[in-house]
Amino acid sequence: SAIGFGESYNMTRWILLVPLMMPVYSFAFVVMKTIVNANSPIAISAVPAQASDMIITGDLLSNLPTPSLLIEMSLAEGTIDADSSASLEDILNDPNSNYLLNGSVFVHTQIMDTSVRDAITQQQGSGKSHIICQVDVSPELIPGGAYLGIGLANHLVGGYYWARGLGIGASLPAHGVFLTSCNDESENEEYGELYWKKRGPGRNAKENTEESSNSNDGKRSEWADFVMVGDTVQLVPENTTEVLSYSRFSTLLGVRRIGRPLGADPIVEKIWVRSKSSGKWTIK
Repeated sequence: SAIGFGESYNMTRWILLVPLMMPVYSFAFVVMKTIVNANSPIAISAVPAQASDMIITGDLLSNLPTPSLLIEMSLAEGTIDADSSASLEDILNDPNSNYLLNGSVFVHTQIMDTSVRDAITQQQGSGKSHIICQVDVSPELIPGGAYLGIGLANHLVGGYYWARGLGIGASLPAHGVFLTSCNDESENEEYGELYWKKRGPGRNAKENTEESSNSNDGKRSEWADFVMVGDTVQLVPENTTEVLSYSRFSTLLGVRRIGRPLGADPIVEKIWVRSKSSGKWTIK
């Protein structure tokens, strides 16, 4: 279709501005790459536990420290029977009811290293590495295990996966991607490793890539091979009761997506802290 005068003027203005803006973008990219490069001496490290004390309601998902324990409020509230007198806090503190929150609880974590995958990709092509990346949460922090979910704000490959993650879609598994301990020489106990498991039963992280779950065919886990250092993803605990009762997380962040503009980050609406004496979750 024909372009109107106003559209033509705006396009011309942007074309003229782009060369002027490129140095700024280039500088910003270099700075960010330096900060998040996992091989750099100033690489991002796991956030200290006390950082959770600085979180306030109104914070956005992208500003939260990692790792953080989250619960998506709309999903969690949807599990409560309309005729029930139980509150969300009651369910959080009842091990016999915690299972209702499966698919509502997430561990927000950051990508720390992709060097193994990148080296194999460069040598053999995309989809050949069974190791995806290292993240700043270890399996020991998530009792019962966890898998990679589509997540609460997945913008890693355009808007397609963000849309697939709406509602309960946020906890849908990225097929074949699971969390295991790092098996590198550093023996970093704070980090875990996301890997493609072997097709079929079992979760052996060392199976050969010819039998990997990564078929590289555009399924809903394909985006996992495009994560970069500094990106954040959400892991979904397989046993909510184990995590709420026995994990070392002492803060639970209630985030909400419904009511936010399309594509916007979830926002922190409630904060629970675990009592050191009783182990109960109470509103901060």
